[in-house]
Amino acid sequence: MENDGGGIVGSKATGNNAGNKLRPVGANTNPEKYSTEGTDAQGRYTVIVKDEIPTRIDEVSDTLFYLGWAEFGDDEDDPVWKIRRIQQIGNVWYQEYAYGGQWYRYKWTERSLLPYL
Repeated sequence: MENDGGGIVGSKATGNNAGNKLRPVGANTNPEKYSTEGTDAQGRYTVIVKDEIPTRIDEVSDTLFYLGWAEFGDDEDDPVWKIRRIQQIGNVWYQEYAYGGQWYRYKWTERSLLPYL
């Protein structure tokens, strides 16, 4: 963390394209789960916690569920969703993600059409 005289403003960004820019306090590139603290746009102290509670749950049947994650306010037809399918085949439950990854790039409205790995 660096101090600009008025408080902590961020940490040094890293990577090939980082240059000399500072990453704001609370900036995190992990879309999965994080807890961080800093100040909001009005300068108020805040703690940000993003967890793994799904935004949508579709219970298709007793043996098939879809879980979806997106930011609050995102449209179901926008390609910004991470989708997991949970299904029971025989006595075994399987949990698979759309295209086998935990990416936020699918449409919730197309959840039943996507391949799950």
